[in-house]
Amino acid sequence: MSVNPEKPRKVIVVHGVQIGRDKDQKQDRAIAELINNRLGNVPLKYRAEMYKYENINDAAQKKLRRLFKLIAKTPVGSVVADTTIDLIGDVVTSYLDTDTAAKIRNGLKQKILDTYIAGNPCYLVAHSLGTIYAFDVINELIREDAYFKRSSRKTWPVQGLVTMGSPIGLAMFKKQGRNRVADFGPGNKWFRWVNFWDRTDPVVSGNIFGKQLRGYEIAEKYQSASPNQGWVIRDKPVDTGKVWLMSHVAYWDNPVIGDALVEMITS
Repeated sequence: MSVNPEKPRKVIVVHGVQIGRDKDQKQDRAIAELINNRLGNVPLKYRAEMYKYENINDAAQKKLRRLFKLIAKTPVGSVVADTTIDLIGDVVTSYLDTDTAAKIRNGLKQKILDTYIAGNPCYLVAHSLGTIYAFDVINELIREDAYFKRSSRKTWPVQGLVTMGSPIGLAMFKKQGRNRVADFGPGNKWFRWVNFWDRTDPVVSGNIFGKQLRGYEIAEKYQSASPNQGWVIRDKPVDTGKVWLMSHVAYWDNPVIGDALVEMITS
């Protein structure tokens, strides 16, 4: 199996912590609009698709939902409890590396491999908690002998990664064994990872008060000194024009991110 660079690109969008159901996740449309706006007159055949896993999370949280609804007997309290479980439960699922988290990773991995088998070059765009799943799946694929031969990009199931509003720099996620990226081995090809973050984004900083970040090394901390690493990692602070939690959901139409994504998928 190998990627055919003449085939249309596939951009797989991985959402983060969400409420609602799978049918409510339409971030792929935002990414497609962003790409189209920044492409200008550059001809490019591509398709943006979602990897949706909210239904998987919701199914795993049913018991907690029933318990909270018993505690919150008022209609308003029930809605608040339901939303709280939806949001916090997603984070806990990933942090504790539950069977549900494994199921989410396996689903994303299969979607990537289906794209690879079809021969389409694949790029991942991930937001918030979705960046954790995307990062883990890419590293898992790199460690398998069948993929990611450093000398040939045609063997790569994923050609590049763009992350937005990622909590990957927080200590709570590095404790899960994510100390550095997986090494490719010897060769001269490089895998590109660009990480975008707003300085006031509390999900990136871990500061609930939205304290502004000053440092640039978030994803870059995952680099190693190995000459066989094979990754080019770049942290890019962006101004979304929003503050605090609003900044966390404002990446989707940022032109700086759009330009970087277009550059990645056209080169």
